[in-house]
Parts: sequence; structure tokens; C-alpha cells
Amino acid sequence: MGDYDIEKRSSTRNGKTLLNFPNIIWTRKFKNHYKSIMYQLVEQVPMSNNVNWSELHDDVLQLILERLNIITYVGARTVCKNWYAVCKRITSVQEKSPWLLIFPPGRPKCGSCVVLDYCTFLLTGKSKFYELHNLGDDFSTHRCIATCGGWLLMLNLRSSLYVLNVFTRERIELPSFESQQGRLRVERRRDTNFVINKSSVTARNAINKTNAVLWVDEGTKRYIVVWSIGLWYMMYTRSGFSFWREIPTREGPENLHGCQDIAYKDNKLYVLSRQNQIRILDFSQELPLALPNNVEHQPFTNDRPWRVKIGVTVSENVLMVKNRLDRILNILKTDSEGTSWVTVESLEGEAWIMDLGVTVPAVNGTKPNYIYYSKEKYVYWGDVSNQELGMPLDINRNRNFTYARWFIPSLREL
Repeated sequence: MGDYDIEKRSSTRNGKTLLNFPNIIWTRKFKNHYKSIMYQLVEQVPMSNNVNWSELHDDVLQLILERLNIITYVGARTVCKNWYAVCKRITSVQEKSPWLLIFPPGRPKCGSCVVLDYCTFLLTGKSKFYELHNLGDDFSTHRCIATCGGWLLMLNLRSSLYVLNVFTRERIELPSFESQQGRLRVERRRDTNFVINKSSVTARNAINKTNAVLWVDEGTKRYIVVWSIGLWYMMYTRSGFSFWREIPTREGPENLHGCQDIAYKDNKLYVLSRQNQIRILDFSQELPLALPNNVEHQPFTNDRPWRVKIGVTVSENVLMVKNRLDRILNILKTDSEGTSWVTVESLEGEAWIMDLGVTVPAVNGTKPNYIYYSKEKYVYWGDVSNQELGMPLDINRNRNFTYARWFIPSLREL
């Protein structure tokens, strides 16, 4: 595991308060981590052994801190007040490569998860696991259904959805399920099952057939959440709302004809309909607006709907993949006019993080033309040209976890 635990606690040494913000427990484990940070700094800035690191010039320290991975950075900003002040000057820390969120077996009073810097593992052969604590007493019994940077959208079937930052412990409470406005009526029973428009939905189906997207502005904390259960029930909420609002899937101007997958990028929600068509909703205003530039062509007319996923490229082309767990069957991309589909054998140097529904530039160890994909306990990645998806051995050999997700962590200083 990692070398430290994160907690909200103050710490003193020789009568001087060192920590007055989310910090690291001063234990032997942390001291070892502190030393490892020092070694990383020494490697990046060769100096004499007599350097007083607390008096290192701020500009030099900032250049060093900006090069640390996000977990080491979270630890470095808690070393002393001077380091924390320099960290405040850094507007954000953004990892360029996907990491893995690994969730422990669901049990009460367990408020932790593990993150893995997987691309560093590929480059160095060394696994870097970090355990994050104090995420909530029942954190491990809840389900993460979407991410945005360091923010997780958590589904608690006994109460509601909420948003949690795994690095800062900030929590955003979302409206209750029963606050739905529109023709959609959601009720819960004591056994955590749902009744949606008088149709019973089991808790198992609510998890297995859930699609969700999360967007959070790191600076303002404005957010948008879209959540769907099965093909026909979809709703959203956003900053300033005290309720959920229905997105009609059977009729109305949206004309969605069901929802089997969704993706979100740059204020646009991309919906894959039951007929494998693409519908686009503009979320730049308070009420979403159905856009006319939909993709009507149906590339997989005779296939089962649950085998298809979509994503959005850096240049906002829509991707569609038909796959089994470990095998890619077809990858399509919208044509230059955005009205039909063409088969592709390459992602043009980008990597598709299917858990996020977007592609990213292949930098800092991210493999070009690779797909990163997870399904419950199974974690896959592979070159799209080979059509075979491999399994990261360090993860899938160890079954002592409930599920995992790919994510790209980021942190903005408060």
C-alpha cells in the first residue's frame, strides 16, 4: 500500500503547529514517505547535502512540486506551512494518464479505497498503490458510478446519490430520489428496491443497468449529474437545483427512444438510443436543448443493445464500440459530416478511457490507440488494432476487492 494516510488533523512539533488543513498522520509510515519525497526532490534538483528544504526558494520549489504525481503532491503540501503556501500558488495538478480506483469488499465502517498509478507501473515495473482513508463510514458499501477528476459520483441505495472528492474529502449532497420533477415518479422501499412509475426496479438492476456522467468545475464546484436506470428512466440535476428533472426517453423533442449509454463533453450530453442512434443534448443552459445534429444511421441493427458503448474524441467525434468483456468486435466513428458511421482501426494516437466516455492524448505513459475499460472486478486494456483486451495482472490476480474503475485524477488548490 502507500506510505501515508490522509486525515483532517493538526500536528505539532517542538511547540510549533505544522498542519492546519487536511494532512498526513505523523507516524513512522509518514516519516518514511517524507523521506521518499526528499529523495525525489534531490533527484530533480542536485544540491549539497546541507540544503535546508524549508528555505528552498519558492519559485524553485514550485517547479519541483509541479512535477510530482498527484498523490506525492498531496503529501508534499502538508510538510510545512511554506510548502503549503507554495502549493496554493499552483492552480491545479492534473495527471495526464489513467489511474485505477480499487474498491475494497463492501463492509460497514470501512471508509477507504486504493488508487494505482498504472502507467508508472508499466514504465518502471513497480506497482504504486496508495490507500486513501476517511472517505465515510459506509463508503465501501456504496457504488461509484462515474468520476470527474478526483470527484466520485457515489450511489447509496438507502439514501441518495452524492459527490465526493477522494483527495480533499469535500462532499456534495445531491437531491433525494423522491424530489423528481416531471412525469417520472421514484419511490424507495425499505429493502432498497425502487418503484419507478409503478414498476419495481431491484437494487441489483439499479446498479447493473446504471449509466451516469459527472462534471464538476474544480474552481467553482459547479456540477452536472445525469443518471439513467435501464433503457427508459433518465434524470439530471445540477448546481442550484433542489430536485431531479426527468429527461424524457420515449417522446418529446429529445426523441431519445431509450438510453443504453451516455457520454458528456464540453456541455454536451451524447445519448446512445436503444436503436443505436446518437442523440445530443446541449447542457450549456439551465434546461437541456435537443440539438438537430443527431446521428440517425443504425450500424448494428440486429445486435443486443447492452454490448455497445460510446465515447467522444478530443475533436468531438463520436466513437461507438461493440465488444465483449475481453474482445473488441467493431469500432466506428462518425464521418466528417457527423451523420453516419465509418469503421476505424486506429484512434489516431489517442487513448479511449471507456469508463470516462472520452479519449485523451496519449502522453506520460498512456498508450496510443489503446482502450482502457473495466467491468466489475475485471480490468482491461489493449491495442484496438489487435482487437484483444488484456488484463493488468497485478489487479486481476487479487480478487480481494469488489470492483475497479479507470479515472484521471486532478486536484485544484483550495
